Amino acid sequence: MKALIYHGPGWRSWAETPAPQLIEPTDAVVRVDAVTICSTDLYRRTP
Repeated sequence: MKALIYHGPGWRSWAETPAPQLIEPTDAVVRVDAVTICSTDLYRRTP
């Protein structure tokens, strides 16, 4: 599956990742339906 990976402020990338798995009884898989912009999203830094 494709995932957006957050590396730090202004540094994100798309990558192919394995599907999430539940390992511990307290684990959860969360689906994000909506997001909003944060001030850290506005700060652009080159890696």
